[in-house]
Amino acid sequence: MTIPTADSASVPATAGRLGRLRGLRIWHAAGVRDFRLLWASEGISVLGDQFHAVALSWLVISLTGSGLALGTVLIAISVPRAILLLPMGVVADRRSPRSMMLVSHFARAVIVAAIAALIVSDNASIPALAALGLLFGAADAMFIPAMQAFVPRAAGDDRLPSANALLQGTLQLTSIVGPPVAGLVVAAAGTGIAFGLDAASFVVAAGLLMMIGGARVLSRSGVGSSATGAAGAAAPAPAPGAPGHPAAPVANEPFLASLRGGLRYVLADRAIAMLMLVSLVLNFALSGPASVGMPWLAELRYHAGAAGLGVLVAAWAVGGLAGTLVAGNARLERQGRNVLVGLAVAGCAVAVVGIAPSVLVAFAAFAVGGLCTGYVNIVAISWLQARVERAMLGRVMGLVMLMGFGISPLSMAIAGALIDVNATALFLGAGGLMIVTTIGARAMGMVELFNAPVGQARPGNATACE
Repeated sequence: MTIPTADSASVPATAGRLGRLRGLRIWHAAGVRDFRLLWASEGISVLGDQFHAVALSWLVISLTGSGLALGTVLIAISVPRAILLLPMGVVADRRSPRSMMLVSHFARAVIVAAIAALIVSDNASIPALAALGLLFGAADAMFIPAMQAFVPRAAGDDRLPSANALLQGTLQLTSIVGPPVAGLVVAAAGTGIAFGLDAASFVVAAGLLMMIGGARVLSRSGVGSSATGAAGAAAPAPAPGAPGHPAAPVANEPFLASLRGGLRYVLADRAIAMLMLVSLVLNFALSGPASVGMPWLAELRYHAGAAGLGVLVAAWAVGGLAGTLVAGNARLERQGRNVLVGLAVAGCAVAVVGIAPSVLVAFAAFAVGGLCTGYVNIVAISWLQARVERAMLGRVMGLVMLMGFGISPLSMAIAGALIDVNATALFLGAGGLMIVTTIGARAMGMVELFNAPVGQARPGNATACE
């Protein structure tokens, strides 16, 4: 029999519940100082992104009243970002990912500050915005693969689901909360102030990154290790071509050879190659119907106007946030079946949208689809980061990001052409493509490949966080 002491009796019952909440796996990465700094940096940066997105759209429309002009500026940002993702992935494997992130933050701060200056001086124009958009897209392409390559270094492989869930959950939360706040700022103070706040967010985010230690990385166990052994000698590297390790990188290897090496690495690993193919097909199936289909459904099928569009967008965002939180508490072991089931359910949800008789039914379907894809995204990206050798991580993650950024414009173009012809067929076809892809992946052994052990110790990868 346990006799409560005065101290234990005075602790409120909620303390136990809070303790259990803090003990959830999703918070494990938050116990690492370097990851906390990275998380805070990203939170501030993505909040600034919401001000940028709202202010840019409002600025272009107020200047021209033209959707074509807005599309031109957005394309100017997206094209260099898509083209440069793979080359920047090579750079992330040859240089310090953290340094690349810092350069990207400072470059984007200068670019956005230049937009603010143009607005304040009343010199903003579409050609100037498009030119600055090209530079912004290039700087964005530098950041994306470097960020993905840096997460395992900051959090450790065992904490990857937690780290990715916290980062992605923060992005989703700011995507829900940020735009209304940004809209109020634009309405009250103008677009110049909004761009100024975004520029400041990049500077603050860079400052937090500079506080991250550069002398160690986290091993799979989450324990910091330096690039030298206990006696100070260099840690032994695995033999080139040894199992689980790629050929040793060659000093001053030509850029194109490094790029081809990344592609060969992906093609040589059947599990990674299959996941890439599935990702490509699913991004194609989802991007267009989600981005083009939601406004069409809200206005033309349900006659719900902007409020209805907000409901549908919120459904996907809230579902995605819920899926992200669930994935943050998951383990990477034996997730193959869960990934394919999640994708199949998401496909069914997209198909249901095609025949949904009301905005409420569509809301429920979008929420389910967002939940499943949110879960799968976190598990899949964490699995990749744990499986891929650190020396190849920038290239592989650059290719993964290209699966989304590269195929989305084509998906949106096709969806835009098809939705006016038959919206029901568009959503049924997209959902059907997802289901067929899932069945094909199952038949090709993706469950077994995904369930194979990942993240074995990588003594040759004890490179500095810097």
